[in-house]
This record gives sequence, structure tokens and C-alpha cells, in this order.
Amino acid sequence: MITATNGTLARAELAHAATHRLKARANFQYSDAQYSVEFTTEAGLLRCLDTMMSFPRKSATPRLHLWAEGYKPRGPEWPPSNLRFDFDREHEVAAAVLLVLDRDGDIHQWMTLGDAGRDDVFLTHDSWSPKERRFPPESFITVPQLRAAVAEWAFGDVFPPPAVRWRVASEDEVGWL
Repeated sequence: MITATNGTLARAELAHAATHRLKARANFQYSDAQYSVEFTTEAGLLRCLDTMMSFPRKSATPRLHLWAEGYKPRGPEWPPSNLRFDFDREHEVAAAVLLVLDRDGDIHQWMTLGDAGRDDVFLTHDSWSPKERRFPPESFITVPQLRAAVAEWAFGDVFPPPAVRWRVASEDEVGWL
């Protein structure tokens, strides 16, 4: 069930957080390679983001997940959190969407809210449906703000990460499948 949460959730309120350590992982996909990485420190995460953003051609929509270390689900289920983002290094803008599964099984989702919007930049949060899943210009933040938000998402204690402003996002505008 999607729940509109205008406030915040503590990391301890996420699914499985009471019994398992939550670890951040990411998938970065290019036309000729796919990288899966697990982040152990904030410095390592930022180095990975900087490396990914330095390539001449950007990746498909980066997909990051928080997983409960050692947890074995009985069937398919959402990880405690998913984060997707896109960026344009030339114009120094980015945007992100965030999904959190709480300990009660409720899903909360947000989209960044910023003032870096541009009509000449196209950002998407779903590489498979780029025309249907575009970020609106009011969701654009700066690349440094994105870096801070991703680091807080991976290692912080509050969702959504307070490095940027967020608004509640509906299931229709995000579509996680």
C-alpha cells in the first residue's frame, strides 16, 4: 500500500532494520557493461558517483537499493528502500525518486523538489520508459545536492534525506515496476 508521508521516517522504522543491518548497493548500466557495487563508506560512494558521472556517455537510470544484510525473504518483496536518479553534468542538474518500505509493510515514496529546473534538459527515472517517466522541471536539484542526498540516503538516519527538499510522489508518476 502506498502511503502519503509528508514527514520523515527514521532508518530504524524501515523494514527489517530492527533485526538486520541495512547496506547500500547500486546498479549502473551502460550499453556495453553493467556494474553492481556495494557501498561500505560515504567516501567510497562519492568516489563511485564521481567516476560514473565522469564518463562521456551517462549510464541508464542508476538504481540504488538498501538491503537487509543476512535477511532471507520467503518470496518476492521490496527492499527496505530504492532510490533512482538522473543527472545532466553539462547543465549541473539532477533529480531523484525514493521509495521506502516501513516495518508495517507500507510503501512511502518521494520525488526531489528543487529550483534548478530547465526546459532544455531531459531527465528520466526509468530507462525502460523514458518518455513516460520524466522528471518534471520542478524536481531538478543541483548535482552537488544530489551527491549529498545519495550519501545521506545510504548512510543517514532519516528518510527522505534532508540534504534536499522532497515532495510526496504518487504511484502513477513514479511506477516502480
